[in-house]
Amino acid sequence: MLKCGRMSAGSPPLPSSASPQVPDKRTRSVRAVHDALRQRQFVRDHSGPGLRYRGVFDETGLRIPVVVTVTDLDFVTPPVIRLVDPEAGSKGQIPHVLRSDGTFCYLDGKAIVLDRYRPAETMIQCLEQADKVLRDAVRGRLDEDLIGEFGAYWADGTVLMDLPPTFEGDAKIQILRFDRRSGRETILVSNGASRLLDLHTRNGGKKPEGVLCPVLRVPALSFDPKQSWPPKNLAELNSWMKAAAPSAVGAVEEAFARSQEYRQWICLSAPNGRFFVSAEIAPAYRTPEILINRRAHLRETLQYLQGAVKISGYVGIPVDQEYVFSRNMGAMTNLSGKRILVVGCGAVGSFLAQNLAQSGAGAEGGTLTLVDNDKLKGANLGRHLLGAPYLDRNKADGCADLLREQLPYLEIISISRSIMSDISLLRRQDLVIDATGEESLSIAINELAVNGRPNFPPILFGWLQGNGAAAVAFLAGDPDLACFKCLKVELAGQPRFRIMRSEVQIETGRNLACGDAHYIPFPVSRATISAGLICDMALDWANGGAGAKWRSITLDQRRANHRKDGNPKRIKTCPACGNI
Repeated sequence: MLKCGRMSAGSPPLPSSASPQVPDKRTRSVRAVHDALRQRQFVRDHSGPGLRYRGVFDETGLRIPVVVTVTDLDFVTPPVIRLVDPEAGSKGQIPHVLRSDGTFCYLDGKAIVLDRYRPAETMIQCLEQADKVLRDAVRGRLDEDLIGEFGAYWADGTVLMDLPPTFEGDAKIQILRFDRRSGRETILVSNGASRLLDLHTRNGGKKPEGVLCPVLRVPALSFDPKQSWPPKNLAELNSWMKAAAPSAVGAVEEAFARSQEYRQWICLSAPNGRFFVSAEIAPAYRTPEILINRRAHLRETLQYLQGAVKISGYVGIPVDQEYVFSRNMGAMTNLSGKRILVVGCGAVGSFLAQNLAQSGAGAEGGTLTLVDNDKLKGANLGRHLLGAPYLDRNKADGCADLLREQLPYLEIISISRSIMSDISLLRRQDLVIDATGEESLSIAINELAVNGRPNFPPILFGWLQGNGAAAVAFLAGDPDLACFKCLKVELAGQPRFRIMRSEVQIETGRNLACGDAHYIPFPVSRATISAGLICDMALDWANGGAGAKWRSITLDQRRANHRKDGNPKRIKTCPACGNI
């Protein structure tokens, strides 16, 4: 099915009439497009700016008049085609045509790459594709597409839905503000206890009572193109629903009978989407006599006032946890429901925390715990997730606050002290991630893990080698495989998997003036790549532990060698696990 949408109507500059003897590339493209359109008997239209042509599609049949406008000679976006008659002889709406101005959507520009180097052939390709789609649409061969596109013909706006896909019954419509600076209002439907309400209250709003919104299960919704569409009053709505959703007829009147408000909502939950009806009684009829005194008989009263009840349509946009954290995962399992602890919220750890949160960590009964005893300094701003508003704040607290605002569904805990002050916290997790890059702390955590087997969670270590020359991650916990200390048995010795080239010296810096006495320079890009590698391994762990337990990504070929990923075995001489 095509992806419908309004295309830009901008125009490229026309070539100068005083062209040189050898035309430039743009002039040649204009001429090629012009010749291609003339082959199809299209005539140049000078009534508007740019390359506009008038002609017909379905030349041997309905002869549908169209206007073709070439807005982009690079063909990043396809030519705009508009039907002179939006109904195109069908006496009603047809698929892929925007009724407001007749703009015709005949291909998805993101799915089909047009050849900018062959403008004539590309122009003919677009005309032939549009001709075929329009011919099929007018003759009713694409009527099923009206079901898939129903929302494009229905909506006056959108409603955010924090509801499970199978929800039926009474929900609540609430008007919220997520950003106090813009003042923009957002419509939300939920069971009244959505975590998105936290954003509203954080921005100074009071918790709204909400308006009743029954959610009704109905069949897949479409409409008769020959009917007046969309419905603008209660009479037209009920007339359409008698055929499309008979079980919902009278639901608007019933909603009014249950409340004294002059505006009510219902939701039609269909296989092709969730569509909302907002019904508003005209001001002349918003009287106590109708809304209060006749409340018991309001349903019957509205039968006589159907033309005075204005109808607006809204399309539902899912924002519930299950949808948000599963849509990008495909067949993979996300991190929802898991207890995950991240030690270290520095350059790598801060971006890792965001990656984990966007992968579902902290959702659906799980927790994401962030631990760091350091504060954000000015020197950190160039490669940290947090910005200037968080200066001098604890890094774990700042990251937790930022992520709660981005993803309010999540249960995120922040601890602003060293993990070594509460090692029992490690044992209560499903997965512990050490993103500090501090070898001494990693060795200490590894010791706790080895001695705590089998009642200790797996530990995922992640760090950057050298000045960000390579990213490395290692998942420890299998007693038959190496522990972290097995990777470098002797503290002063060589690592088991040597990545850095022997001649390379690590660059370090000192900047006592800003309180950052010792640091290792590396660009922020290396921190984000390292975070991505660690997150990938966490997702593999959640999906059954497939893949190598030791992985690396070489980021600077001049400084680092590529090493093959693998599952290193234990070393008998390891001081941590050798005797266990």
